[in-house]
Parts: sequence; structure tokens; C-alpha cells
Amino acid sequence: MLLEPDIQKLAVESRQRLVQEFAEKYANLRERVRRVPDADARKISEDLSCPLEIAMIAYLINMDGIMGVKHAVGLLSAELQRRATVGEDVPNLPGNIMEFALIEGRWISHIYGSFVRQLELKVRELANLEEGIEGPSIEVERALSIIAARTKMSETIIAPVIEEWSKEHPKATGKDSLNSYGQAITKWNISTLNGKFIQVQRRNQALFRVLRESLLTASDSFTMDAAINRIDTLIEELGRPFDEMTLRAISHILVHLAPRQTTGRGDRSAYVSVGVSSTRGNKAEPDLISPFDFLERDVKLAKRRKGQERDEYLKEKIARVMRVLKYQENTHAESVEKCMIELVDRLEIKDFQMEKLVEDSKAAIASASEAERDSLSVTIVFDFVTTNIYGEEAA
Repeated sequence: MLLEPDIQKLAVESRQRLVQEFAEKYANLRERVRRVPDADARKISEDLSCPLEIAMIAYLINMDGIMGVKHAVGLLSAELQRRATVGEDVPNLPGNIMEFALIEGRWISHIYGSFVRQLELKVRELANLEEGIEGPSIEVERALSIIAARTKMSETIIAPVIEEWSKEHPKATGKDSLNSYGQAITKWNISTLNGKFIQVQRRNQALFRVLRESLLTASDSFTMDAAINRIDTLIEELGRPFDEMTLRAISHILVHLAPRQTTGRGDRSAYVSVGVSSTRGNKAEPDLISPFDFLERDVKLAKRRKGQERDEYLKEKIARVMRVLKYQENTHAESVEKCMIELVDRLEIKDFQMEKLVEDSKAAIASASEAERDSLSVTIVFDFVTTNIYGEEAA
């Protein structure tokens, strides 16, 4: 079991890392927002009926591969609306809207990016401990391991983040934080998520009751008494209405909500499963961080499609990767070369002359007009994929 001083120490370290990351992310967004193409931002603003400042931050979130523009605008607009509802309106002035968008955009990037990735990695270890829990016959050592793992995830990783989030979201309730983080963790829409909360709440309480019963079989000791008392308090906190839940209880619900990998062994615990499994728990896809992670994924996904549908899907995805690389100040030729090299390395493509292919692509791009280079770059990568990865299947 983790002792309270250890929990507090780890929580402080998590909070310090978050503060440093946010300082860098805020400065990064503020600098990059100046380079957002005005025409693109205005089109987003007009198409989605949102302030120009919201559109600019949504554009950057999309360029970072976090989510689509429409989704980003939706999340930013929803927080604007929530603040207006609770009497904390953001003044309708460009400077105020931009400051709000920078701060909220920073949160969206963190929650849907590094936070979710870290949670997914940590929950894999927990899932192995939880498998097969069906009753109070769990070994005491295993029960203590599960409690310690859940406590470490919820109270030293999740809780410090939610605490900082609450400070920057005026009058936000426990339900608001569950909605914000729950959507990122599960990828469910808000109505589905709200329908699952009570189920998750009850299963979470049931699991801790089972773990408590296991501890009762151990010999009396101060450690066991402290562990049992802590669980009793947590079960009580988990039973409160969502808006009145403690930070600790909210964090434990989010741990319970996190998708577990599917083992196929049929021994998933009924106390933990809530109708969602990890889409990448078994590493069927790469960790999605760089533009090339997305390119690798999309090339694999496109292979499931046929004919014109495949071509349109793949070209659209390649074009998005090329836009990100261009925004990162790569030339057209550099972007094409990097895409081909990454695909060769990741998919272990053999038996072709990379140097000649790179030189030919550079020559083709150099001879094209500036207006043609975007589409030409996409076509070169598309042809490379269909010829060297799909082969005869592309026909």
C-alpha cells in the first residue's frame, strides 16, 4: 500500500511536470498562432460559425494531429457556453477570446494528447492484475497490488491534473470534469458517456468491496486496518452525487473508465468491464504522436478499402500529413522524402532503389509550379504506397 506521504510526494511531482509542460505549450501556441493562414482560419470561422480566435486555435490542434477542426471547435465552444451559463462569460473582445482559446486549447491538447497516452500505458499494467476478479477469494497480496496500482494512477497521476483543470475552469463541477476527461478517455459522445456513468460508479464500488473482503481474511495489523479504512472512505465518496464527489473519487472513476486491452482469454473481470475496450491495447496500431504515426496507421487502414474509395481515402490522409509537415517548415521535397523513408522503415519494405526514387521526386517537384507542388507531393507519396506497399492489390 502507498502511504499518504508517498502519495502526496508523487502528486507534487506530477503537478510540477504539468506546470512545466503547460508553460511550454502555452508559449508554443501563442507563437504559432501568429503563423496560421488567415484565409484558412476565416473559412473555419465561417463554416462552423465560431469566433476567428477559436478557429485559429482549432486549426493548430488539427495540425498537431490531436483531433479534427470541427471537434476542436465544438469543445472550445462548449466551454465558452458553459462559462456563460454559470455567469463567468468571456468578454466578447478579440483579446479576451484569444486568451481563452489559448488556455483552453492548451488543455484540449494535453487531455487528448499526452494525458490519454500516459493513462493508456499505465492501465495496461493494471489490467493484468484485474483479470479474472470474480469474488472475495482474491489473494491478499494481489488485492493490495490492485489497490496500490489504482491509487497510484488516480491520486498521483490523474488527481493533480484535474485539480489544476478545476482552477482554470470557473465554477466547474465534478460532473464537468468527468465529462471533459471521460470523452477523451473513451471517445464516446456526451450522451453515451452520461448513460454509462452510473454503471461505472456502481462497478467501481463493487470492485472495492470485493477487495475489502479479501483484506478481512488477513491477520490484524495496522497496515490492514489503514487499508480497510481507506477503502471504506473511498466507497462512501464514490456513492455521492457526481457534482458532490471528491477529487479522489472522480479520479478513481476515470481509472475505472479507462479502456482495458482485450486478451481473448475470456477471464475479464465483470467488475471492471464497462462496455469499452482499448483500440490500441494490443498494439495493432502505433502510438499516434508524430505525423508519420498517423500516416502508418492510415496506410494500413486504407488497405481494407477497394478501388476509388481507397484512392480518395488515402489521398485525403496523405494530404493532411503533408500539410502538417509543411507547417513544420519542411519543403515539399523534404516532406516527400521523409514520408517514403518512414514508411520503408516502419513497414519493412524491401527490393527497390530509394535514392533514385528520392532524386526523381525532387526533380519532379522542382520542375512543377508552386501552385502544383502540394497536389504533386501527395500524388508522389500515393503512387509510392500503391506501388510498393499494396502492389497488385492496388489494381
